[in-house]
Parts: sequence; structure tokens; C-alpha cells
Amino acid sequence: MAGDDSGFDMMEGALLVLESLDLPIDFVRADLGWCMWEKSNQKYGEGDQRCNTVPPETLESIRNTDATLMASITSKSGVKGFRSAILQLRQIFDLYINIRPSKKLPGIGTPLVGDPDIDIVMFRENTEDLYSAVEFHPLPENMFDLHKGMDRFRGRDVAVSWRVFSHDGCERIIRAAFEYAKATGRKTVHCGNKANVIRETDGMFKRVFLEVAKEYEQYGIEAVEQNADAIAMWLIKNPQDYSVVVESNVFGDILSDEASQLTGGLGFSPSGNIGANAAIFEPSSGSVPKYAHKYRVNPCGMILTSKMMLEYLGLNEPAARIEKAIGEVLTESKPGTLTYDILRDFRGDPNWEANAASTIDMAAAIAGKLNPSFTGETLEAAKAKVHQMCAWDAASLIGFDE
Repeated sequence: MAGDDSGFDMMEGALLVLESLDLPIDFVRADLGWCMWEKSNQKYGEGDQRCNTVPPETLESIRNTDATLMASITSKSGVKGFRSAILQLRQIFDLYINIRPSKKLPGIGTPLVGDPDIDIVMFRENTEDLYSAVEFHPLPENMFDLHKGMDRFRGRDVAVSWRVFSHDGCERIIRAAFEYAKATGRKTVHCGNKANVIRETDGMFKRVFLEVAKEYEQYGIEAVEQNADAIAMWLIKNPQDYSVVVESNVFGDILSDEASQLTGGLGFSPSGNIGANAAIFEPSSGSVPKYAHKYRVNPCGMILTSKMMLEYLGLNEPAARIEKAIGEVLTESKPGTLTYDILRDFRGDPNWEANAASTIDMAAAIAGKLNPSFTGETLEAAKAKVHQMCAWDAASLIGFDE
């Protein structure tokens, strides 16, 4: 799913790298996001209930495939009837695990004193909390009678979002974090919460964490419970002390963004949305509409996202090679191989604008590390192939077709 705007460029870069590996994967295209919102509005008319960011064809494709690789999508506020594509998919497929790794890469380092080693994997609950989408405005009058704390808001214009936690929702994301630590040999799992203030919802999250943690003591895994704002501070002071962190939805969203800024920013940040019956892998960065189809964005986040997908599919050897190849390109810093953000933010190049490589050129440099014969006509043919796979013209977009 090539997404929207510069998402198409990111996906081309990732597919070029995967093409160099000659993997046993059959790709099927699907589309979603703002491009599908526009297409459905043109087809059915504004305000029609069939208008959506996710067409039925895309849902069917996800159901029929082993995993989904998704590029960044565009969301716009204030658009009547608009619904976020990824939020819909998380709910429809019950993708309750959001995995956000943040790992220091060669040639990038961290902005912190001492350049500490950072290798953090955030497990963020993906379907509950404030993202449950249970909201009211204006607030029905009977809602003021539900809790005495609402008395001081009577007679005022009030909007309310329900922060919904379920016991099984807490348990399954916490258990997933401990299972990951067990499988990968990691020895600590931190839980961030505000149970001291948000007593019922975060109180449940903390209580379930401590209950589940007892089952994993036999594997030598230490459970550490902290206030979420304390973790935000200690991630800056001592990020090397964190390995696996499990959070509720909103706190996980914020803390995983913070962790990614310690390891290069969102341009290097992959993520995976995983449930029992589907897995959708997407970069954490946005679709950068101002750079749409200009091949200026950093492809590393999308390529590392494809690495996560390969690991999910059990293709661990090529996945490890992808990470190594990215590190080699970043370390060598050869002319024509790094995008503008890397030259500007991590190399201090005063001529970053003129010296920047395109998205597809940096992807080609990474692909060349993976497959030295991926040059000349072979490379150009692969570029043409992935460009066609990610074509963004109206005739190529799939969805809302009879």
C-alpha cells in the first residue's frame, strides 16, 4: 500500500531494496488514504456514506495476504466525514500491538552527551485508551449526572473523550511485551503509567502489568514500573537503561516519538501493527505533502519497516542484511548517497540542498550493498518495475471500482 504523497516515493525505495534480494514474496497492490478519499468523493459525491479512506478492495487484499507493507498516508483535519485509514485498520483487524523500535544506527549516533548505546523496543497498545474514538460534543445532558466530578462543568460547552481500558486489552499487550523479551533474551520490561493520578484506567494497566510480570520471573526478566513522565525524563538522561517498554496507547505514542528522536528522528523510525489475523507495517514518519513525488524524503524508515516485515515472515537473514547495508551507506557517506535531511542534520553540510541524493538514489546505494550486481541495466529495470508498482496516477489507483 503506497499511501499518499511522498509515501509513494518511500515505497519505491523500499521495494527497490527488496527487489535486490530476490525474495520469495508475491506483491499485490492495494491503496488507501487521502487519494482514496478523493476518489470515493468523485465517484459517489461528497457526503455519501460510502466515501472512505479505505476501499473494500483493500480490506479484501489485507485479509488474503500474509503481511502488509504500508507507506505514509495523509490525514487532514476539519474534513467532514473523513476517517483515518490506519485507525480504521487497527480497529477492523484488531491490530492491538504497535511495535516501535528505536536503535542507534552507525553514522547517525544520538544527540546525547556520551553517545550512549540505544536499543529500545516500545510496545504500545493500539486499539483502546483515547484512541477508542468514543467522543461527545456537545455533551448529552444525562452525561453530567454520571459522575460528581462533572458538576463543575454544568452549563458550559464541553467536549468529552472516553479513555477506555479493558482488562484483556491491557493483558494481551503486556504479555506480548514480555514474550518478546523472553524470545529475544532481553532482561527488563518497563511499564509507564500515571496510576498515581489516573487511578482507574492506569491503575488497571499497572495492576495487570505486575500480575503478568510474576509469570516471567522464572526467565530472569525484571519488571520495572514507573510513571510515564519519569520515563520521558530518564529516556533523555539514561536511555541505555531501557530495553522493552510497554505503554497504553497515548503514552506509548508520545514516548515512542521521543525515543525515535534519540536515534535519528522519525525519518529512521519503523513500526508494525500486529494482531492475531493480520500485520501491517508502516513507517512512523508522515507523508510530507510538500515533497510529494519529488524524491526528497529519507527512505530509511520505510526500508527498516520492510525489514520488520521480513522478520515477521521469518526471513531473518535478509532482514539482518538490510540493517547492515543501511549502516554501511550511512557510515561511508559517499557523495550522491544521502538525502538532504541526513546531510543537513547529521553531517553539517552547508551545501546540503545541492549535494543531496534523491530518495531512489539512496535506496539504490543500499540495494547495491546487498547485491553488488544490482547495477546498470539490472538496476534501471528494477527502478522502472517498482515505479510502475507505485504509480500514483488516477488510472493506477485500486479501489471503489465496480
